[in-house]
Amino acid sequence: MLVNYNTYNEEKKAFFKKHHNLNCETSSMDCFGRTHKMYIFEDGSKWYEIISPEHISQEVKIKTCKITVEVKRLKTEFWSTDDSFSKYYYEKF
Repeated sequence: MLVNYNTYNEEKKAFFKKHHNLNCETSSMDCFGRTHKMYIFEDGSKWYEIISPEHISQEVKIKTCKITVEVKRLKTEFWSTDDSFSKYYYEKF
């Protein structure tokens, strides 16, 4: 499910408030440019994030000329022990 940054931020704040953040484990960037984060809480709950760059090629028409442009953006996938379904938001890279 795609969400905007505000929805992501509201869900994260609500989860952290409910479970009282304890610790964050962050991996280093892997060979694909992804960073993994796992927030662990005293009650056993967890919040997960995978942040990765994404390159998208898109054909566009500008003044009757078709060209292909490449757009770089940053994708964040997140889920938690309260809601195990992945959600995604995108931002400028």
